[in-house]
Amino acid sequence: MQLENRNIVKCILLTLVTCGIYGIVWGVKLARDAVKVKDVNDDGLVEILLVLFLPFVGFFLAERKLNEGCQACGIEHKDNSVLYLVLGILGLGIVDYCLMQSDLNKIADAGYVFAAAPAGAPYAPEAPVAPAQEVPFENVEEKTEE
Repeated sequence: MQLENRNIVKCILLTLVTCGIYGIVWGVKLARDAVKVKDVNDDGLVEILLVLFLPFVGFFLAERKLNEGCQACGIEHKDNSVLYLVLGILGLGIVDYCLMQSDLNKIADAGYVFAAAPAGAPYAPEAPVAPAQEVPFENVEEKTEE
């Protein structure tokens, strides 16, 4: 899975023109993408529902997962989860959207691709690879002694 690079100004304008409807779609996409950096197999349902009904909590949790995923993959990223929580409580949720999209755009611009683990295999993120390649997951078989 490769992250989509979205133009922040375009997203803000679409949100204004559609009276906030695109903002809902954008928030869902942000939460899903942030969660997928940590675990491609995670659908991010909890974060998406929270972004819809309690945006400041949803963005807080999505940012925590984004930060954990970046650390696991060796991507440089600063944890802004508390900032997202405070801005959301103060009614500046659009700033949360912009900051998270900026972070996701940096990852997308670097060309990181995240691959899903095979069915039944535990997710173990490896270092992301160059564009147009997927992160390899090897079948781990336990060796038995005879």
